[in-house]
Amino acid sequence: MSLEERREADGRICEYVYALQKSLGGSVCIYNSLPDEADVGGATKRLLREGAEIYMPVMRGGDIRLVKVGGSTKFCKGDYGISEPEGEELDPAGVKIDLCITPLTAFTSGGGRVGRGKGCYDRFFAVCPCIKAGAAYACRYVEGVELQSHDVPVDIMITEEGIVRAEDLK
Repeated sequence: MSLEERREADGRICEYVYALQKSLGGSVCIYNSLPDEADVGGATKRLLREGAEIYMPVMRGGDIRLVKVGGSTKFCKGDYGISEPEGEELDPAGVKIDLCITPLTAFTSGGGRVGRGKGCYDRFFAVCPCIKAGAAYACRYVEGVELQSHDVPVDIMITEEGIVRAEDLK
């Protein structure tokens, strides 16, 4: 994808992320992207302006902790080069998350997620039940990826082409 195509795709993905959160309501966990991931920052900013309850992940020793963010939250580079919020780090098991938007490097049928291979989101989802939505560019769909027993699929896929229930991905 060219830079222009990515910007356009990111804008559409943000619109879908925003619409999904507004239709479901409740709290949302949403990521800050790395350069090769779908950029959902526009949706985050819009939801913050509207007063949504937003948490962002911070990586600690290979596990995810959560920080509740607001308009004045400061950010710094984290363990993996990701811009992470500063603030009280919460155990995800004690936080009610309704929707989690997770980054994907690729995805496959049935909601299979391909991430960075560290299992961070698999462990997170094991202790933080929520609706799991993966954000990725449509061109990142791959077939034939064999998932392992510990891999937790997403419920919903969000691409620039729309929102799809994972069970409808074939």
